[in-house]
Amino acid sequence: MSLNAETFIREGIIKGRYAFGERLSDRSLAAAMGISRTPVREALSRLAAADLVVIRPQSGTFVVSLTSEMIRSVCAMRGVLECGALRLAAGQDPERLAAAVSVPLAGGAIAIEEGDLTRAEAMDTAFHNALIASANNPLLSRAYRSIIDYVEAIRHRLPRDIKRMQRAVHQHRRIVDLTLAGRLPDAEVELLSHVKIVEGISATVIREKGSL
Repeated sequence: MSLNAETFIREGIIKGRYAFGERLSDRSLAAAMGISRTPVREALSRLAAADLVVIRPQSGTFVVSLTSEMIRSVCAMRGVLECGALRLAAGQDPERLAAAVSVPLAGGAIAIEEGDLTRAEAMDTAFHNALIASANNPLLSRAYRSIIDYVEAIRHRLPRDIKRMQRAVHQHRRIVDLTLAGRLPDAEVELLSHVKIVEGISATVIREKGSL
């Protein structure tokens, strides 16, 4: 039951149901899930260990606050790991890499054509997850899992702008095409540019709204 509670709260944080810095009440969470407070507290303890919530004695439990500095750190780590995965996957079999990302790449393009931005966002996530998996490196995958909740939480809070998503699909396609053409350094530059765009939009949102 506590694992279900953990999933419920984790998804709420990632998808923006709970804002960064928001205080979480175990009583309210238990009522929302129709369970006792004990599994909720257990779930919050695990989420604290994963750095998604902060437990402050005498104050309560709060969703982690993602500052501009933290977002820069997440994006920098993401760039290192995704470029590393790209190098490993391209070195093993670039055609297999292209095949692995083909479904989310095509799915993202179709979703945008149909105006389904929710699905386009899901395909964006799937593309990057497939890239990481294609490296066939368990340690790299583990390192990526350590930031994936932050990455997805940031992505879900960005404005759903069709032009931004069209550009993302175009960049995904460029990354694959450059890799297949043997232009790996250029593919890495494109990938890093892709990540920097997310960082830049996040910074703009924080400047304008005060938080992401």
